[in-house]
Amino acid sequence: MSIIGEIKDKRIFGLDVIRASAIIFVFFSHIHYLIGSNNKLLISLSGIFGYFGVELFFGLSGFLIGSILINLYLEEKFNLKKIISFLKRRWLRTLPNYYLVLFLNIMIALYFEFNLDNWFKYLFFFQNFYDYSITFFTESWSLSIEEYTYLLAPVFLFTIHKFSNNRKWSFLVSILFVIILIHFFRYLNYVNTNINDLFVWNENVKAVVIYRLDAILFGFLVAWFIKFYKNKIEKIKVELLIISIGLFFIQFFLLNQNVTIQNSGLYFNIFYFTLTSIIVIFLLPFFVFWNTSLNLLGKSITWISKISYSIYLLHYSIISVVLKFFILNTKLIISDTILIVSYTILTTFFSFLMYQFFEKPILNWRDKIRK
Repeated sequence: MSIIGEIKDKRIFGLDVIRASAIIFVFFSHIHYLIGSNNKLLISLSGIFGYFGVELFFGLSGFLIGSILINLYLEEKFNLKKIISFLKRRWLRTLPNYYLVLFLNIMIALYFEFNLDNWFKYLFFFQNFYDYSITFFTESWSLSIEEYTYLLAPVFLFTIHKFSNNRKWSFLVSILFVIILIHFFRYLNYVNTNINDLFVWNENVKAVVIYRLDAILFGFLVAWFIKFYKNKIEKIKVELLIISIGLFFIQFFLLNQNVTIQNSGLYFNIFYFTLTSIIVIFLLPFFVFWNTSLNLLGKSITWISKISYSIYLLHYSIISVVLKFFILNTKLIISDTILIVSYTILTTFFSFLMYQFFEKPILNWRDKIRK
């Protein structure tokens, strides 16, 4: 996903752990598609970990971006020039990789004769803004949510700050207001549509921008509390982590036994996402205060974290689709283990190349401009 690993140019190892874990969850979630498994347990776990992996990215992205925006918001001269500078840095971080992989996806879609009627919507992240029009490059749904948060949040805060005498509290109240507003949008969608199938729910609620912006804004709340109550939050970070683990177990294992979209539509369409976001924001403080690690495992985690955006963009719609097509058309007999290992190696290799020779040079150039 499109998130950086630095706050004020200092890398925080705990955030690398979150990011690396998130991309591993997402990567794992698509293995059942690659091997064509019908194992119900694997499919169920894939759904849980794929969903939660993306939500981790949302929460972490919200914390990082929220931390930057709080500092801008508190400045005496919070103006359009600063917003434009913020957006330029975000876009140089996210858009080059996105458009490169979008181009590759279009080439693959043309070859496989996928539906490309809505390809132009992808140029402006409009493919799932208010309805789901994604016919290829399926991972892009989450990127649309991130990009519109990057765009709308600073503009909204800039408008609010003009009427605020106390910016500390107006920031918090503003973010809470938008979070409540998104819940209201989900409620309106719930009462006006009949969504009682998880496939329909996935496309019409979970992956639609106007119903999911709050997933990132919850991360803004973590940024606010750590900005103003850092010492207090650090003291209870373990307790918050334990609560998060408990809520995770309740939501994804206990409730999943009896609560379904058919018998609990209100929960699934509105508050399922809320509970997930609460799990994530209770989880984050423990990792925010985990500053460094110098051992080999730590370095490996940081390396995975650095190439995670490239992995996210390439692993499914590019690597998995092409690999599966090749195997099916060559009628190659290959074990699931070898296929998974090959998939992992290819994804890691091409993601590293993309990071090293495309993403990293652009980021270095961006940072030179800043200086």
